[in-house]
Amino acid sequence: MDKADLTKFLIEARKNTYASSGGKVEPVFPGSEQLEYKKDNWLYRDIFNIGNGIFMGLETVYFEDKPVLSVSYYGNFKSITEEETDNILRKALMENSDTVRLWNDVEWTSGNYKYTCTIDAPGSIDEFTGSESITKDGKQVYFFFYAGGFIG
Repeated sequence: MDKADLTKFLIEARKNTYASSGGKVEPVFPGSEQLEYKKDNWLYRDIFNIGNGIFMGLETVYFEDKPVLSVSYYGNFKSITEEETDNILRKALMENSDTVRLWNDVEWTSGNYKYTCTIDAPGSIDEFTGSESITKDGKQVYFFFYAGGFIG
């Protein structure tokens, strides 16, 4: 399996699930939410729990029914509504889908919102960590931490 193909599929899957409000399926765990995207021998699955202004989850990419990449995450949007968070995040993710939540720093502004994605250390598909932040009128209203890498 080619890691460039894995990266391309991961970006495509994220774009076709959360970022575009797609891919919702019946969750395997009661009370959770689950998004999936399939293409050829690839499957992307994002399972997460949300409540009280926080959420946490796990993204997994499978190739030929074998897990090859996994990313865990935790976020907090207690300072704004879930709808407001989703609206700004989806727009930022769609406009920066090739770089966000991987191993590149991203800074993006829309009106009085500023989105940043910051890597913790130089990384690659093999191993990456980082954080996201949304500020509104200069005040942080959302944060998100992620860590993952190649397990195949």
